[in-house]
Amino acid sequence: MYDPRELQPGDVLLMTSRRVGVLSSLLDALIMWSEGNPFVHAAICGQDALIDPVWRVTLRPLDYYASHGWVLRPACPEEVRRRAADWARARVGDPYGIGELLEDGVRFDLHFVAHAWYRLHRRRYTCSGFVAEAYAQAGVRLTLAPLPAPSDLSYSPLLAGRRPWEPPPRRRAAKPGTRAASPSNGATPRREPLPGGRRAG
Repeated sequence: MYDPRELQPGDVLLMTSRRVGVLSSLLDALIMWSEGNPFVHAAICGQDALIDPVWRVTLRPLDYYASHGWVLRPACPEEVRRRAADWARARVGDPYGIGELLEDGVRFDLHFVAHAWYRLHRRRYTCSGFVAEAYAQAGVRLTLAPLPAPSDLSYSPLLAGRRPWEPPPRRRAAKPGTRAASPSNGATPRREPLPGGRRAG
């Protein structure tokens, strides 16, 4: 779904699924059902690797989620995005927030938000909470959700990029008198006559 060569430090990745595994598949299905949203996981791009909060914050190759990841770029200066990535990189090895994951379930399924003291004194994060905190430390608030889930990030107006429910951008039709772009299948494009009987090219 994305080209790893186009990733920049600070890019936010949202995934519609994770690598194959019974536990991961079950958790993904539960998250998708609870949130009513196709995204089930989040990560942030570092300088030369993905910073991925799973059971611990770990580093992944840039192409690790290329087949089912969606790249969203925060609408803020490059320096801010790099600060967020640096904060995340410095926390490689930190444990995942299991309690925060359970709180997400309570919020989405029981419609109950945790006490403010708990939200202010948390020390661990879910995947999406980790990404949001990285940007909060850089001075940007991606979402107003107290403990954001992947769906909260997906609705953020500060994250630019296409979502699964949005149509792909339409290709512009070639103007009369210009050569059409080559088809993606490698076939030779047919040259249409130009006004006056001449052929393009």
